[in-house]
Amino acid sequence: MLDSLFKKMFILSTTTMMLTLFIVISFSKINTQQNMTKSELDKIIDLQLCVDLVRSQLWVFKQFGDKPSLDQVELAQAELDTKLTAYKNSNIQLENIQRMNRSLHMLIVQEKDLNPVLEQSTTSIAATNINARSLLHSRYNMIVQNMTEELAYVHQAVLNRNTENLKSVMSTAAAWLIICSILVSVTAWLILFRFKSGAEAMKKAIMGLAQGHLDTQVEAVKMDSEFRVIASFFNQMTVSLRQSTVTKKELEEEVLRQTQQLKHKQEQLIFLSEHDPLTNLVNRRAFDRQLESAIVKANRTECKLALMFIDLDDFKCINDTYGHDAGDFVLIQVAERLEECIRESDFVGRLGGDEFVICLDLLNDFSIVSSKVAQIEQAIREPITFHERTLQVGASIGVSHFPDHTKNMDALICLADEAMYNAKKTKDEHCEERQRQCLGTSFDQSENVINLVWQKK
Repeated sequence: MLDSLFKKMFILSTTTMMLTLFIVISFSKINTQQNMTKSELDKIIDLQLCVDLVRSQLWVFKQFGDKPSLDQVELAQAELDTKLTAYKNSNIQLENIQRMNRSLHMLIVQEKDLNPVLEQSTTSIAATNINARSLLHSRYNMIVQNMTEELAYVHQAVLNRNTENLKSVMSTAAAWLIICSILVSVTAWLILFRFKSGAEAMKKAIMGLAQGHLDTQVEAVKMDSEFRVIASFFNQMTVSLRQSTVTKKELEEEVLRQTQQLKHKQEQLIFLSEHDPLTNLVNRRAFDRQLESAIVKANRTECKLALMFIDLDDFKCINDTYGHDAGDFVLIQVAERLEECIRESDFVGRLGGDEFVICLDLLNDFSIVSSKVAQIEQAIREPITFHERTLQVGASIGVSHFPDHTKNMDALICLADEAMYNAKKTKDEHCEERQRQCLGTSFDQSENVINLVWQKK
């Protein structure tokens, strides 16, 4: 009956699904019960607060005995009556509290009737009414105390009911869990034993085939129908192998695998031929090709483009001081910052060493070029952390415009290179001038100090 692995797995999966369903239903019931209990306890707490409010207002009325405090008592009792009416349809037993609340209302009405009489009566009658009021106050306290005790009893009853319901749900869930677990365990053991016998037979046949015995056959043992089908296919395969050691499918798979490897290597070679291996930016050849395409597109669309030639300042000092690893790290960081500064239509490349070039494509005018140059200079000047050291480089940037300066690609690059060189030369001259000024200032200060010492002598 259960000689099929599929049937046993179906029983196992169905039982597991039922087990999961029972667990979900049980937890759902527990959650529902907890929420209902929480709601009922919240209502009881709300009623207790109303009773406490009535108690506090009665205490105020007892202290002052005036009409405003009696009105506050009546308002507190009315609020309690409203809450009791709202919670009437819940599962909480509130009949006793409702009767107590009605009694309390009747006492308040009697108190209101007694209050004008007390104010207008003679002394002897007033003393009698005062005694009546004391009796009313005693009944107030008794009713409020009974309400508190009744709410405590209702609170405990709700907790007991919740405990009983949880026990019932847990008992039912435990019974179903035990039944389903037994069924799952029995089915799993059946699957294990039959699977093990079939797997051992298949393993033995495969090992024989791996050793070169093409006449290997799967032995007939107790196995599931799926294993019997596999064994039949295996026996047919060994017959075919005896006729042909290499199949057409194996040859096709090998050809496909080698073709994919060649294609992958070709793609890697193309990428390496067009990109700088350190920064992954396009190299000089690829950049020239992209620049040529951009110039053709600019001529066709009557747009403009700007070419920036960038040379890093103080890069040689970093290489000499911290080594080529630090220099390579700086180049990689600068390349990433340049890519972040440009638009999707622009492109950036590394020409070699510490020289980079950027093409701002599809420009209507050159108004953004100066701000873009400032942005790039600021991005490059940002500190670079390398092995807990802070490195910093500057940049000299030369810019050429197409077609305002020239329409020739090589001339455009030369103009940008020349502008970069002039910018670097100007920067170096300014640096030397500042150094001379600093040296001159230091020399003048030294002479002043010497003269002052001679004067003191």
